[in-house]
Amino acid sequence: MIERFVLLLIVPLTILAQNALVNIKGTVLDERTGKPLGHEMDMVLISEKTGRKFVVKVNSATGEYLQPFESGQRYSIIFSSYAIYRKQTSIEIPPMQKFKELTFNFTVRSLQEGEPLAEIRAFDPGSAQLRSDAREAIDRVITLLKENRQMRIVVELAREREQPAPSQELKKSQPQKVKKGKKSPPQPTPPPQPPQPPPINEQLYKSRLEAVQQLFSDIRDAEVRVQYNEGPEYDYSRTAPNLRIITGPVKSIFDE
Repeated sequence: MIERFVLLLIVPLTILAQNALVNIKGTVLDERTGKPLGHEMDMVLISEKTGRKFVVKVNSATGEYLQPFESGQRYSIIFSSYAIYRKQTSIEIPPMQKFKELTFNFTVRSLQEGEPLAEIRAFDPGSAQLRSDAREAIDRVITLLKENRQMRIVVELAREREQPAPSQELKKSQPQKVKKGKKSPPQPTPPPQPPQPPPINEQLYKSRLEAVQQLFSDIRDAEVRVQYNEGPEYDYSRTAPNLRIITGPVKSIFDE
């Protein structure tokens, strides 16, 4: 009986002895350029076995990292920085009986200022009601903002002109009486004036802007991360896109 107890005790110890520490190293590069990101970045590794979390710093100049981990485990990895799109992946470290170094290289996608995220016809002529397909496109941008908590965007809302008034017939001019006597010299004909476009519908623009701002009101630090710009002017009958969203400046919100 005692021998059986000792045997049961030795087996777990043998298994634990197999899970030696290993050095995990490698590089994290920008998939756009194939070079180091050049910005601060963290690798957050979470043991799927124990739930223990490790924060590993990535060298901004070289893209290199190095960290010891217990072998025989699977780790979830989250890459985070104000300068990249958030990325999640995982690695499997097989059981090791002796110390060893393993190499894992990764790529992340950097954020670039001015990158288009959405260009849509958000409103019908004369309406401040968001179209359903526009709402879906904006929701995708909101999801990006929630996943990337320091990402900035610029929202450009075009300004619609007022609906032109119905054309009116020109009044027929009455013939003028010509005085007898010396004829006056002919008066020069003034050059034709180009037609003036209708003014911008400022109230409509304000209502549309409030509708868009309401969608982003729940975003964390929205007052810093979401910028609103006036877009181009366009005629009432135009059906082209009237809302554009692009990535904003790539910088940390802690720099404000």
